[in-house]
Amino acid sequence: MAQLKDALGDAYRIEHELRRGGMSRLYLATERANDRRVVVKLLPPDLADDVTVTRFRREIEMVSMLVHPNILPIIASGTRGAIMYYIMPYVPGETLRHRLERENPLQVDDAVRILHELGGALDLAHAHGVVHRDIKPENVLLPDGHAVLTDFGVALALAHRRPSGRLTGAGTGVGTPGYMSPEQALGEREVDASSDVYGLAIVGYEMLAGKAPFTGPTLQAVLAAHVRDIPPPLSTIRPEVPKTVSDAIAKALAKDPAKRYPTAGAFREALGGVSARGGTGVAGPRRRQAIAAATAVAAVALAIAAWIFLRGRAAP
Repeated sequence: MAQLKDALGDAYRIEHELRRGGMSRLYLATERANDRRVVVKLLPPDLADDVTVTRFRREIEMVSMLVHPNILPIIASGTRGAIMYYIMPYVPGETLRHRLERENPLQVDDAVRILHELGGALDLAHAHGVVHRDIKPENVLLPDGHAVLTDFGVALALAHRRPSGRLTGAGTGVGTPGYMSPEQALGEREVDASSDVYGLAIVGYEMLAGKAPFTGPTLQAVLAAHVRDIPPPLSTIRPEVPKTVSDAIAKALAKDPAKRYPTAGAFREALGGVSARGGTGVAGPRRRQAIAAATAVAAVALAIAAWIFLRGRAAP
């Protein structure tokens, strides 16, 4: 921590370490100039080799160009001797994983809204040639209930945008097993935006079904399920999930990347619209029944009012 304090100087006051994030370490700090709390992500010198340093620099480069309300931004970055770091806003509140531990499954409207917000963030990342490769509830922050995507630490620049080479080779799976696409599970070298679409669909399935679509007693069993198994449609597990949402998630979970939505934006559109109040804009079975009942009541009330009015006019 002393080395980090020297690197940051008097601009920031370090409070304490939050947690270790893979090969990096996270610290809570306060920016003295405006009393703003921030998070400092540090690459420890003892873990800094050619690969990790290159990956850390690439993460800074990629996230710095992703300006979106649903992506956690980088405020500043720097290098001092063997210390490499970057600084992000501190976002209080829970992650999507914490929310699922507290409330599972989520309300349909909330789950679809979160998918819309994450889909928008990924659509921007993909437009800049960045594949996240680790979409999971732990990497989704929920300040005020809205989704913010974070941790691009294993993100991959697409080959046509970053011809300088990749940091992982064929046969190396990168990501979290429960949320890996089949091509990630098989360690394929070519991973594109459709892989993130698959990961986002798994998150959506878990939010709506109350459980992940692919599980198993061992890591190998989970990876095999991604490659082999087809989960039951959401509409059969939870009837109030609109068929459009169930069908969109099923297509996004296709084993063949070519059969999924080509972009996160296309997946987002297939889910259906989200109303100003956060609804899906698509009436599920219960909502349709409520609308029909309300319509019937209104019709009866209108008929009674008309009868009373006509009777009053006929009385004289």
